[in-house]
Amino acid sequence: MVRFSKRIPERIIKKYLEEKEKKPVRILVYERLGAGWHGAGYKIVYIVRGGMKAVVLRLERPVGFSHDYPSDRAKVFILQHALSGSIPNHIRSIDVVGLNKNRIVSIGGCKDFYQFVEEARGTYYKADLDKLLKKGHLGTIDRKKALLLSDYLVNLHKKKFNGPGEMAKSIHRRHTRDVIGNGEMLIGVLDTYPDKVDWLSKKDVVGLIEKAVVFREKIKDKHNRLRRMHGDFHPANILFRDSTHFKVLDASRELWGEPADDITSLGINYIWYALMDKGNFSGPFKELFEIFWDNYIKKTRDYGVNEIAPLFFAFRGVVVAHPTFYKAQSDNTRCRIFNFINAVLDDGEFDYKKINSYIR
Repeated sequence: MVRFSKRIPERIIKKYLEEKEKKPVRILVYERLGAGWHGAGYKIVYIVRGGMKAVVLRLERPVGFSHDYPSDRAKVFILQHALSGSIPNHIRSIDVVGLNKNRIVSIGGCKDFYQFVEEARGTYYKADLDKLLKKGHLGTIDRKKALLLSDYLVNLHKKKFNGPGEMAKSIHRRHTRDVIGNGEMLIGVLDTYPDKVDWLSKKDVVGLIEKAVVFREKIKDKHNRLRRMHGDFHPANILFRDSTHFKVLDASRELWGEPADDITSLGINYIWYALMDKGNFSGPFKELFEIFWDNYIKKTRDYGVNEIAPLFFAFRGVVVAHPTFYKAQSDNTRCRIFNFINAVLDDGEFDYKKINSYIR
């Protein structure tokens, strides 16, 4: 049973304290104080420079409360560290640390965080879709790329989560919860829509959110489906060097999650481009969708993805219909996207043979 982050060995604590104090340290007490719903504490009493000091080491529970990943727990401690210096009469936060192999690393003094990544060269897959929208017919390379991207997800999702069942349940619930309430996902994206949208009423927004919440209750405990995932597999995060080689960018949100998230992330784009092209689900983008989706289902035999897909199509749909993010589309296209996501949530299961009936 997973309860808390692993207790740091005393020898590592001692080494960290000596680096911090710049003097030899002798630990007298290293014992657990207690635990609450979110965390636990360990009291450490040590002697340095002939005097006695005491500190408390805090740990977070990795199951539940969206603390599943180390980055989640880091976020909690970094925020608390900052707040302790600005809230009157608050106990002092001494440091925030990470465990790297057999060494404690301080991050408590950091004021902000940045990332370096390698340079990746090539053409974004979105540029291919835009080009296809203009030329109006598929070539061999277009079909080949859709198949390659489908195969990529087939291979990515082969890796199952093999941790404790308690953790699997927590992560799947968290993933299906986040797709609605996370700041970057369904409600978060809707909150970035302009305050007044002619084709979308406040009642429509509330109705969509209610449907998503009800739908999520039906699927939240299907934790046997947890797989390794990308988390944001859309055309602007896929960079082709040539017709057969590509890199993916910006894996995010989840490491383990629902495969439906990845497949709908790209799948919604084929539906969206078909609507911009033909006004319905037909033409070259329909063919690309069928190549991509059919290949994935055939090779994974994951027929259950159709039961989960409506929730993730709802999130991906409000993204592509966004009035500010994607201005080069008609309000009619946006309305058809919303028709699609509402209808597929109502249907309770996705069937791509019914897409044209969903969008009416």
